[in-house]
Amino acid sequence: MHNPILELNNVSVFYPGQRLFFKKPQLTQVLHSINLQLQHGEILAIVGESGSGKSTLGMSIVGLVNDISGKYIYTNTMYDPSNMSDLRKEIQIIFQDALSSLNPRMRIGSAIEEVIKLHHSEADIEQRLQELLDKVDLPSHTKGKYPHELSGGQRQRACIARALAVKPKILICDEVVSALDVSVQAKILNLLLKLVSEDGLSILFTTHDLQVVESFAHRVIVMKSGRIVETGSVQDVFRKPDNNYTQKLLESIPEKV
Repeated sequence: MHNPILELNNVSVFYPGQRLFFKKPQLTQVLHSINLQLQHGEILAIVGESGSGKSTLGMSIVGLVNDISGKYIYTNTMYDPSNMSDLRKEIQIIFQDALSSLNPRMRIGSAIEEVIKLHHSEADIEQRLQELLDKVDLPSHTKGKYPHELSGGQRQRACIARALAVKPKILICDEVVSALDVSVQAKILNLLLKLVSEDGLSILFTTHDLQVVESFAHRVIVMKSGRIVETGSVQDVFRKPDNNYTQKLLESIPEKV
């Protein structure tokens, strides 16, 4: 694979440990020498149990963790995640809890318009807002609603629309469907697939649900205790896993028992 849109080389992440009087807190390593490549227009799934480090990995890419080492590369150019000012429009992240991601006192339309004005002030704000609502299949009247007035799936669509307002090239989706009903999950996943095929988005998709991965992603990375234990095409990893941990994860899927 050549010219990935995003590349991580030997990335490690540390969290501060317990604070003691007159001593600096010890750092605990939570990611260990991570190497990955995300290709243009690819859906790369990061799977693993809770605590495996997959969410930390996604957050480190956009500078939401402090103590890191290794190289982060976007379109063949190294960048510093602690200074994302130039890349904020290129890489966006969406979290599992859409309700807490949205300002409860701000109507959905205003929340999206705020981003459009900040990053694309030259745009026709009303027209761009309607385009984004159409893209994520939200009715026009949604712009007048507050977050608590929407369903979980609608709120997640609103978060996707807000992320798309900056016209990103990469979307990091951190457990974005895990709190949703199966039927709503399918609609969100189909929306993401449409964004990949129509807009050429590249998606890094973290999840603990291997059933989702099997029908959705192109490649998969399996993480355990902050380390990558297996990587490959979804077909190869699901049919012939090399790692015992991956095998146990696959056996936990009801259809594979």
